[in-house]
Amino acid sequence: MFAASSLPPTLQQVRDAVRGIRHGKGMLIVAGDPDCRSAGSFFKNPVIETAAFDALAGRLDGDLPRFPAADGFVKLPAARLIEAAGFTRGYRRGGAAISSKHTLALVNRDHASATDVVNLGREIRDTVRDRFGVTLVPEPIFLGFPTPF
Repeated sequence: MFAASSLPPTLQQVRDAVRGIRHGKGMLIVAGDPDCRSAGSFFKNPVIETAAFDALAGRLDGDLPRFPAADGFVKLPAARLIEAAGFTRGYRRGGAAISSKHTLALVNRDHASATDVVNLGREIRDTVRDRFGVTLVPEPIFLGFPTPF
């Protein structure tokens, strides 16, 4: 990302690096790119007890990254759980879809309503919960919906 140097990166270098990463995940507005019509990551990375992680990692052949969290807990990549539950990049439900660039981004492919996007999110949440016992929590705040997510 940055050339080896004893100097810290400049603000411009950091900005360019962050924008490059976000662009690759479809997290910038780019005209004509349907993967760039999202609100960003739809689900937070869940935090679970270490013992629950060990059991879950065994079910996924140990192919489950983890990140440090509070004592006795680890953070999991929600994207990995979504993919392990059978959802692929580009999966569609009506006009709403999972981005072809980033599993956590839900996008509007074809005149999807907010309800279409939320329903896709619920389908993903429910499937991950049913298969792995982990409930994904959305990042967006929902306003004007008659039932909570």
